[in-house]
Order: sequence, then C-alpha cells, then structure tokens
Amino acid sequence: MAKHRSDPALVRACLRGEQAAWDAIVDQYGRLVYSIARRYGLVDADADDVFQNVFLLLHRTLERLRDQTRLSAWLITTTHRECWRVGKKSDRYPELDERIADVGTPDPVDADRWERQHLVREGLDQLGGRCRDLLLALFQGGETPSYDHVAAQLGIPVGSIGPTRARCFAKLEKILRELGVQTPEDAENPLEPH
Repeated sequence: MAKHRSDPALVRACLRGEQAAWDAIVDQYGRLVYSIARRYGLVDADADDVFQNVFLLLHRTLERLRDQTRLSAWLITTTHRECWRVGKKSDRYPELDERIADVGTPDPVDADRWERQHLVREGLDQLGGRCRDLLLALFQGGETPSYDHVAAQLGIPVGSIGPTRARCFAKLEKILRELGVQTPEDAENPLEPH
C-alpha cells in the first residue's frame, strides 16, 4: 500500500513540478469531482468537461490556494460552479437552476457530507483487500445483509466475520485518522494529541 501524502504535501510537490503528486491528486479526488457532476444529472460528456475544467482550474490556481488543508472543499465548490456553468451553456438542463440555489456557496452540510464520503472511500481504497471487501459487503447498500449471506458471498466462515470486522474497523480508523478525519473520541478531547 502506498503511503498517503497530505493535501498540503501534495500541493507543495505539485508546485515543485512533481508529476506523481499531480497524478495522486487526480486519483484521490477524481471520483469526488465526477460524482458531483453526475449528481446534478449531467450526461457523461458534460461530466467529463466539468472534471477536466475543475482540474485545469486547480492547476492554474494551485499556487494561490489559500488553505491547502481544504483542497477537497475547494474542489467541491469549484465543481458546483462548473456544473452550473456547463449547465447554463446547454439547453439540456432547464431544471439545473432549481437544483443550484447559490453556486458560490454549496450547502455546508452537503459539502461536509461529500468530503466525509470521499475520505471514507479513500480510506477503504487504502485499506484494500479482504477488509475492504468485508466492510463493503456489510455496509454498502440499504439493508444490512445476514452474516450467512456475507460469508457465502466472500467465501469465509460465518464465525470469522465479527472478529474480522472489528480488526478491519480498527485499521480503517487508523487510516481515517491519518487522512485527517476526527473520530468521536477526538471531538470529545480536542486538545489530546492523536
């Protein structure tokens, strides 16, 4: 598993001209940008344009990015604006104005939720393998499947699901902390080092 670099470290590396850092930013945030465009109902070609425009804007404004720790928030806001701009240029989206009340300021609750979802997906990607498969089988989707179903799906003993799940959650929590996600314990004790 490749070591995750923080957003500020990636931004600094991009500014030094490191292509691998730019690739890492696109890999880490590409799905987030594309998923926002798709949530607005943009067709694939328009979502691709939004994706390209957002990362082109990031490339052009990277050195002026005020808070490098809020890269995902910048990408979310910029993606909203680009969705609106692409939608306004096309007559395919007459209802887009109704969906985007204030382009300059996406709903903070939505932005926080999208950022958390992105970080959890990133954490699951870093987790990889059996743990990722198990957690997705247990928690992705609307209804919680039975352990019998999950065991059959993954080809593992039913009795190992609970202990494996606990170990996987511990690994995922460690990864999420490295990504900067606060756990409930962190929120209760904000001054304690983690």
